[in-house]
Amino acid sequence: MKMFIHSSSVKTLLLSFGLLVAGWQHGSAQSQNVITEPQSVSSDDQTIVSAIAPYRDDVRRSILLASEQPAILTGLAQQRASSQQAFTALIQSYPQNKQGWFYDISRYPDVLHELAVLPKGSNESAVKNMTKNMPADLQETAWKLYRHHHDDLVQADNLNQQAQQSFDSLVSPLDVPTQNAFRQLIDMPDVLTQLTDQLDKTTQLGQAYQANPDMITKELTALHDSLTVQNQHELADYQNELNSDPQAKQELQQAGQAYAQANGYNSGINPNPAWVNSSYYYQNPYPYFFGYPYWYTSAMWYPSAWWYGTGFYYGLGGNMVLFGMPSMGFSNWFFGPGRGAYPHLYNRFNNYYSRAIGEHRIMTSGNAGFMTSARQAFGPATGASRGNWLTNSRQYNRPNNWSNANANITRSAPASRYQNFNAGGYHTQSWGGGGMRSFGGGFGGGGFHGGGGRR
Repeated sequence: MKMFIHSSSVKTLLLSFGLLVAGWQHGSAQSQNVITEPQSVSSDDQTIVSAIAPYRDDVRRSILLASEQPAILTGLAQQRASSQQAFTALIQSYPQNKQGWFYDISRYPDVLHELAVLPKGSNESAVKNMTKNMPADLQETAWKLYRHHHDDLVQADNLNQQAQQSFDSLVSPLDVPTQNAFRQLIDMPDVLTQLTDQLDKTTQLGQAYQANPDMITKELTALHDSLTVQNQHELADYQNELNSDPQAKQELQQAGQAYAQANGYNSGINPNPAWVNSSYYYQNPYPYFFGYPYWYTSAMWYPSAWWYGTGFYYGLGGNMVLFGMPSMGFSNWFFGPGRGAYPHLYNRFNNYYSRAIGEHRIMTSGNAGFMTSARQAFGPATGASRGNWLTNSRQYNRPNNWSNANANITRSAPASRYQNFNAGGYHTQSWGGGGMRSFGGGFGGGGFHGGGGRR
């Protein structure tokens, strides 16, 4: 039986969770449809904007159902810690590149199991046939592991099977909708990690949802819609900045290739433009129970989506299409040593950052990764020590001087793509906060990181 309480009490729960942040002051900014900076908001207490609202509705629903089960989330966190420790211990004696092979094969648990049970001595053609649906480089990886490290493959498979059995045991007593919610989230390890690593905030969300599910659902939906508008506005401003300087756009392409080479990526920038609107990019993530390679400087759960961090792809005829802001991973790389190689792009980044801070614009899921890195490079603007965060669906409206038409984003970033986009792929690798590999930023900008380097 659901518990119903007064809406003001629900608001209090949301405040404590971080959906609404106390201390926001309204002043002259109200006439601009923005809010001013909070008096005291640490990087470890950013809002939930980047964590829940940008996801499509079915993912938000799964998050809300899972948040009502803190005991299950605690059990998952414990199993993850145990499995991750055992997996790391299994492969730690190998050089980093070979450890990477094991991480790669862990993204394909069915293939891992088939290789583990395949009798020793099978030939290469048999292994390649078994792995024919994998990328060519991973087929070679699978063959090397099978041929030279079969015993370790068996142990890795045993660890994975044990973790899966533990997961099934934990969720089996739940009702069917909640079981399905957890089964969806286990395939979105970035999301599930946030829920289990920030259990106190997740529990508060669950309490708020249990108290008034309709209100919480409507608030998140309204916030999602507000973010859609604001992300489009920020993207349009960024596109206009770069479109006004062809040399900066050329340098972005050069920087994208250099970023790929510096991080050991062996594929080009988006060889298939259709991926932007498909689900391919978030397939086969590193598993929740093993994690991604520990040497990555930023979270990268979905290796097939690394190129999303650059914010562009090549469309028909090889034309460059800007579809998003640079990710935290790309931005951290760009603002490191060597940025002098791209002076025009550096200046355009500076212009966008300075204008956004100076105009007290809202920091959202779309630009948070870039803004966090840019602040470290350019420093806070006078009178603005941090960006503003959208925390309530009514705190932002479309600017009076902006529309889809005059922003010229209809063709390159239609609203429908934002409505249907799965945040489990691109968003979680390009949103925000600082801090190397840790997820210590709470929900929101401090919790997500950009794509890190491979090996």
